[in-house]
Amino acid sequence: MARVAMAYGLTIRPIILKQLLVDCDINQGTIGEVTGLARTTINIVVNRGYIPMEHPDFKSRVEMFISNNARARKWLTYHCLKVQNIWDPLGREMKRAHPVGRGARMAATKKRQIICSGNPEHIHVLREVEVITEDTKRHFRLFKNPFINDVQEEKDIYMSDEHHYIEAAMIDAAKHAGFLAVVGEVQSGKSIMRRKVVLTLQREGNVRVIFPQIVDKDRVTAASLCDAIIHDISSEKPRVKLEDKSRQVLRLLLARHKQGSRHVIIIEEAHDLGFKVLKLLKRFYEMEDGYTKLLGIILVGQPELKDKLDEGEHPDMREVIRRIQIAEIRGLNGNIKDYLALKFKRVGAKAEDIFTDEAVASLSGRLTNKDGRTGKTISHAYPGLVNNYAAKAMNLACQMGCEKVTEEVVMEI
Repeated sequence: MARVAMAYGLTIRPIILKQLLVDCDINQGTIGEVTGLARTTINIVVNRGYIPMEHPDFKSRVEMFISNNARARKWLTYHCLKVQNIWDPLGREMKRAHPVGRGARMAATKKRQIICSGNPEHIHVLREVEVITEDTKRHFRLFKNPFINDVQEEKDIYMSDEHHYIEAAMIDAAKHAGFLAVVGEVQSGKSIMRRKVVLTLQREGNVRVIFPQIVDKDRVTAASLCDAIIHDISSEKPRVKLEDKSRQVLRLLLARHKQGSRHVIIIEEAHDLGFKVLKLLKRFYEMEDGYTKLLGIILVGQPELKDKLDEGEHPDMREVIRRIQIAEIRGLNGNIKDYLALKFKRVGAKAEDIFTDEAVASLSGRLTNKDGRTGKTISHAYPGLVNNYAAKAMNLACQMGCEKVTEEVVMEI
């Protein structure tokens, strides 16, 4: 452990092995498994040329793995190199380089990569949940992981000005029968926002929330939506024929509207809805009592939903697009310090005792890039990703024996 910590003092000096891993889409964790070493140690090897002498068979194990990997062999042949050359200095900075395909573990998740069109630099997203180790908790005097089960009640939810705006937009759509799409990346906190809004509406008591329980969104039909509405706002049994179902829905909504009740239908994973279903929802939105809409609609989904609501790309969807409001959940950049302060406060700790200001700024920078077309700064600092980066930085700081997470530690993850 001491030798590994000392190795962080070595100059950044990437070796050819790093370029090979990047080009051949081999994750550093894979090399760690082959050699029995931690990924953090492999990171020092490829970035600083460190060789763990306490493991005399380290180089031979790596060379054997590379020799047995067909893609790596072709790469060496193409570059006129021998396997022994992988330990030679690369001769240029590659600190921010990552495997072209994000490695096999990334491909297996089949998640949407966060890449801004026109920008050649990728944001390296830690998709797996990073668990703070017991050693790390002891190192920072934490009795509990601040990022696991971190929302137990409303006061645990971090709310920036933007989050307050989105909450207000959702409540307005529910109370006044609006048509709203809430869009956010994976781990951006969409479900948390939805739960908070639903609890607020339930406390106030004058808006009934309808949740269609259809797992496969491709199977949503007019009949299934009618059934969901009937089941959630009445004890009546849905009629058999679609025409009868539709009349039953209108009758129930009208009756409850005259009694002072309001209704909103919320559909999660709405990015999976087809164009036909989106047009169908517009028909439900058009149900009225005079000039008053009877049903609010809130769609919650990933950025693919916003893509489907782009009139320039889908002009045939203009009847829906021109009626729907889009509220987009963006990253926490500019608010990461406050966000971490809340997370650590709930476990009886102070963020400033664990992260330096420079580390927080570096974390913000790691999760920010620019759109090559517009030049706008785009933050990918969603709560889930910030949690992962923070936990990983803390684990690394513990391994290095650092009193706090510093800028240098953040740049190594």
